[in-house]
Amino acid sequence: MKVGTRSFRAPALGILLIVLSCLALPVCTEAQGIMAAHSKEYKSTDVPKEIPGKGTETSTLTIADAGPIVDLNVKLNITHPYNADLDVYLIAPDGTRVELFTDAGSTSANFEDTILDDEASQSINDGEGPFAGSYRPEGSLAALKTKNVLGTWTLEVTDDWSVNRAGTLNSWSLIVETEVQEPLPAPVIHVRQSVPGGIFDTVYWDDAGAAKEHQSAVAVPIPDKGTVTATLVVEDAGLIDDLNVKLDITHGLDSDLDVFLIAPDGTRVELFTDVGGLGDNFADTILDSDADLPLTEGSAPFAGTYRPEGNLSDLVGKDVHGTWTLEVTDDSALSSGTLNHWSVIVDVSDTLYCAECATDAGFATVIADSGWITGKSHTFTDLDPNQEHWYRVKARPMEMWSQTSESDFATDTLTHTQTTSDGNVVLAGGGGDGLGPKVSVIQDPSFETLDPWWGYRTNPDIVVGAVKNTIWATDGQWAGCVVYFYESFYNKGNYGYLWQPVNWTGVSTLRFDYASIFFGSCLKASVLIGDVEIWSANGTDGFVTPHLDVTVDVSAFSGTQPLVFKAEALVTGRFDSGIAWDNLRTYGPGGHDPSGTVVSTAISIGAEDTWDLLRFNATAPTGTTLTVDVLPATGSTPIEPWRNIPSAGDGVAAMGLSDLADRTIRLGANLSTSNPSVTPALHDWSLTYSDAARQSAWSNVESSVPPK
Repeated sequence: MKVGTRSFRAPALGILLIVLSCLALPVCTEAQGIMAAHSKEYKSTDVPKEIPGKGTETSTLTIADAGPIVDLNVKLNITHPYNADLDVYLIAPDGTRVELFTDAGSTSANFEDTILDDEASQSINDGEGPFAGSYRPEGSLAALKTKNVLGTWTLEVTDDWSVNRAGTLNSWSLIVETEVQEPLPAPVIHVRQSVPGGIFDTVYWDDAGAAKEHQSAVAVPIPDKGTVTATLVVEDAGLIDDLNVKLDITHGLDSDLDVFLIAPDGTRVELFTDVGGLGDNFADTILDSDADLPLTEGSAPFAGTYRPEGNLSDLVGKDVHGTWTLEVTDDSALSSGTLNHWSVIVDVSDTLYCAECATDAGFATVIADSGWITGKSHTFTDLDPNQEHWYRVKARPMEMWSQTSESDFATDTLTHTQTTSDGNVVLAGGGGDGLGPKVSVIQDPSFETLDPWWGYRTNPDIVVGAVKNTIWATDGQWAGCVVYFYESFYNKGNYGYLWQPVNWTGVSTLRFDYASIFFGSCLKASVLIGDVEIWSANGTDGFVTPHLDVTVDVSAFSGTQPLVFKAEALVTGRFDSGIAWDNLRTYGPGGHDPSGTVVSTAISIGAEDTWDLLRFNATAPTGTTLTVDVLPATGSTPIEPWRNIPSAGDGVAAMGLSDLADRTIRLGANLSTSNPSVTPALHDWSLTYSDAARQSAWSNVESSVPPK
């Protein structure tokens, strides 16, 4: 980032504890063949476009191809006399927003075939115009990996400085590698009699799908004579056909350990307790209820596959989606250890099959078919017992679309609803403090960075930045910003401030936490909207003096205006002081809204694809209702008969959509309540469909001959 035309790095602030939170992300592997990634450049066709001075222009690019992204780079050609004026963002079809750069290039001009690439050796902040070559963007394009390339992409270019310096977006393109997977292997089929002595009229087949491993990639210490839990989140949806567990544990005495697996619905399966005698360690041990050897008859380090003491078959038929927990207890003293990693290896009902029956070996005359089904067998009825018949089967894999996080829902059309930090959608104001819906325009990703934030100051030693800290953020909200006067001489009136544009239309309340740091009495803290001061306070002496949940009425403001956080020197002299703000959020009009709707982004499938199953996870306490509608690509009238699908109260509701003819749909969740103290909540929803592009070849052909 730049301040003016001079780059800077915030010095280490001894009085602030900066915490980097490392999140353990599950690693997914799948036993399916993947061909080399396919690379293609997609160019925008609505350019060139003028970039207005102190204004924003957008350009779009629609990609008709589909497939998960392996790698994505952006190429730009921009004519502009002052590169540092420009902020450029890429917005994916699902709403994911990636910062390419803001205020890069100082006083240099132009971007000429500039490629933004996460793997580039040089950061865009270290270069100068015209930036010919490859540079790392300020944000991470890796956030787009595994997302579907299909849809409309948007490039947003903002000149945030001068009305006198316009420019032109000449061209831009996306260079995308997508994952290309092989078709499913053809099923292997067999036939059998459904009635002894009759013809063979039932065909059954081996599973053509593949097991998928979901792995937790972080080590967890196992305390001596204590219990630890480790979790992994499976974003996929599907009913479990088979589930195994893989463990890697370092421990000096295996018989100290009791290990249980807990499913998202709370089902608890004993993997083992007190096995292994005096042996140590579990070396990628696989627990499989179909294994020949029970774990109790094995020996450390248990390399291989064993039957657990409990029955993992209890999980068959349950939804794999959600948070899985491994509970490890050391029930004896003198020895501790480490859970190095663990995973669940799951085969779900993620494949559709179609069986055909014909009266000739070439299938010129097909007399019956099963349609697309999830089962692994099909019985044909009313067959001529005196006729020979032939059978074959083909398979399609199931794909899944889902929205399960706050960032997903934040891109939706929200009406009288709000999203919470854990991704739930709830009624605005329901069960709350009367502030109304949280608009969530302040918790912008720019607050979530450890890098210095764009700001202004009248003294070069004033540090402005966005931080994550635990000193005074006592309410669990970690995003914050600080203006810090750092060990130097200041004149009364010296100031530093930072700002962020906010749309104040429909916003009634601004709430934040505030703290003075060290010699806070040297400073005045102010919050402004545009040039209007809406709140101020003189700092007080002391290391940290927090003031939580400061509430300001901002209902008089509308339109997009900057929200400004400012610290100003009250005295002349040498001092070390700071002002910090945290947990910044806005609320709409107060009061209780009895109903609300959230509408998903659109999901499309190909002409040969088939819809499968809609699932949604919701909580609907007594006095509340939550239903889901299937909506067309445009308009608000639900598609019959898929409207007012009720939630299951607490848990996952499901509805088959195999007869749905629309190729592009949206989902709408309707929340209502008659009790202001409670509100229904939508936790997530998912939709599976078959992928015709990876359909298998026909299986082997089996025939049945009438008995003589």
